[in-house]
Amino acid sequence: MVDTDPGGLIDVLSRHWLNYVEQEWPDDVSGTVSNRPEAQGIVMANELDNGPTDGGQMGGQRINSLMTNYIGAEQAEYELMEWEPLAIMSSDTRALQFNPRTTPVEDHFELEWSDFQNLAEEQGLAFPYSNAAQQMFANYVRQADPVLNEDNWELIEVAGGSEARAAMERGDLDGYFGSYVSNYSARNDAYFTQFVFVDSESSFYEGIADTEPETAPTVDDPAEKTLRENPQALILNNDGDFPEDSARTAIELVNDSHMLLLPPGTPGEIIGIHEEAFGAAAESEELAEEVANSFAPEDHNPAVGDEVRDVVQSKYEAMYEDEDVRNMIQEELF
Repeated sequence: MVDTDPGGLIDVLSRHWLNYVEQEWPDDVSGTVSNRPEAQGIVMANELDNGPTDGGQMGGQRINSLMTNYIGAEQAEYELMEWEPLAIMSSDTRALQFNPRTTPVEDHFELEWSDFQNLAEEQGLAFPYSNAAQQMFANYVRQADPVLNEDNWELIEVAGGSEARAAMERGDLDGYFGSYVSNYSARNDAYFTQFVFVDSESSFYEGIADTEPETAPTVDDPAEKTLRENPQALILNNDGDFPEDSARTAIELVNDSHMLLLPPGTPGEIIGIHEEAFGAAAESEELAEEVANSFAPEDHNPAVGDEVRDVVQSKYEAMYEDEDVRNMIQEELF
């Protein structure tokens, strides 16, 4: 089960992966992908919480969405930390991407953070969110910034990325808190990336630092518009306009993984069968090529087993055990 409509990122990833995982399962086992977007994936999560433990059902969703709803949504009746994290199909981070129709940007990586603040004060900005996790980290950034507030940076709910892009093309929105890489190396005709939430000292940064945009209208060589060549785009490099501690928290909150999890109580033997199958699929060059063709080569960065469990634990510590973040989610988002 996945929490998006057909064509959503985790839906496409799951269908790619299934073709290769099936080759590793016992001969009589096959799989399907079912779409369960109701209530932003909460219905799916509640069902998985009571799902069969024979390995025949798993749930696919961004860990940020799962954790945000777990913390704050009244409808959420699942115990996320009792689940069995299985595999990460892709990890990514978010970027602030601006609409050239309603803002002065003409290309990627043109603004300083102070330009963003000034633009918000001068004309007011409206950015969309399509799920509670997006709303959570956009709200956190707005609260932590000394200039941005509800009056000059409005957050508007939309049904999804497609609706957001259409609204920007109409000039109804000023930007998007979108995925980096997949909304930068491709699908970037509706907006231009300005700020990326990643630490330059991390291994994840090294995987995306040299990604070139599909289009870069103001330069002859798109290599000039890589993240490595534009350090001002890193949220940590903002000359004091955004607090460093808050920037590091924002990076932890924003970084996200498209994850597959098994129901609580799944036996270790079943977990082992799945980990072996997903581990073999993760090494497939053919799968990596399919993901690259659908999105970008950098979007194939899988993990299986303990690394996945570590990500879930880290998210729990950053979002639930941090009292300020937990209270923000519970009191302001729901």
